[in-house]
Amino acid sequence: RQVSIAKDLRNRNVKVTHGKDTCIDRYAVIDQPQLVSIGANCIIRKGVVLRPEGGEIVIGNNCVINHYTTLHAKGGIYMGDWVMVSPHCGFYAQNHTYERFDIPITKQPNIGNGIYIMGDNWIGSHTVICDDVTIGKGTVIGAQCTVTKSIPMASVAVGSPAVVIKKRYEGPWDFKKVERAGLGEMPSGIEEHVRGRARLIKQFITPDDTVLDVGCGEGIITAAIAETHGTIAGCDYSSEALSRAQQQYAHIAFVYSNATHLRFDDASFTRVIFSDIAEHLLPDQCINSLQEIKRVLHKGGTLILTTPLTGNKTNTESYSHIYEYSEDEIKDILRELFDEVQLIDKNYGLFIARKGE
Repeated sequence: RQVSIAKDLRNRNVKVTHGKDTCIDRYAVIDQPQLVSIGANCIIRKGVVLRPEGGEIVIGNNCVINHYTTLHAKGGIYMGDWVMVSPHCGFYAQNHTYERFDIPITKQPNIGNGIYIMGDNWIGSHTVICDDVTIGKGTVIGAQCTVTKSIPMASVAVGSPAVVIKKRYEGPWDFKKVERAGLGEMPSGIEEHVRGRARLIKQFITPDDTVLDVGCGEGIITAAIAETHGTIAGCDYSSEALSRAQQQYAHIAFVYSNATHLRFDDASFTRVIFSDIAEHLLPDQCINSLQEIKRVLHKGGTLILTTPLTGNKTNTESYSHIYEYSEDEIKDILRELFDEVQLIDKNYGLFIARKGE
């Protein structure tokens, strides 16, 4: 790690540690530098303000944050590698509450859920990213946008509020480029693998269970389980995928929700499925998602997690994967949060983890 000098909000010199070959302009403002992590080969230009406000800011490798961009991170801001942020952007992972009239708004609680920029992104000038938003890997956001909802992988979005206007890829479905797809769009071998995963997951769900499928995409696993087992809902960060899921499976409830801030009450479900999602998330994002899953599980409830156990870390074969875990890595993460962690099937990377009573 290396050290640079920047200013805090009181114009005092502060030491900022970061990765090799990172350049931080001396007129950048970095408050609470102990809550800021910056990777290697990054550029933080003049006038940038990094303000954790008690949260944290995590910036990956090879990122550029251009002049006069501001990050307010009460709920945490997490950037993957190769993110390019144009000048005069604002990232606001927080909101003031304003329900009361007996005290000024500025004195009411300031809360945040977090912003996740997945990597290989270009954020256009004067864009505002609001709280509880995920920008998928490879997605481009046009200039002067206001992003109020998550934008899925490899998309181009513009406007205020920002909406997807096109994809960055064309042609037939390609596992190495596309984050997800419906049945009939993917090669037969992959489709059978997905169906086999659904059959295996079903074995750990009873008709009496209340089930949440986190990261349900177009509802393939959700619908397969709903055929015979329990009461199930699905949630995902992609409004596009949820729209297709709802059209195909009108009898199932699908909810827009980021995995890191699930829009469900505490202890709402006896089973939560997290199927082949972990590898698509930043490591911090994965841990935050598992903490949320634990919150919405009943006492004694069960997490059913699957993920490919390659151990490749960031050296993934698929563009859509961000981090691929080993068996030991997943076990260590789950044991920090859950009881009775068990690997059931190594081929599917299926783990069962129980929430304590």
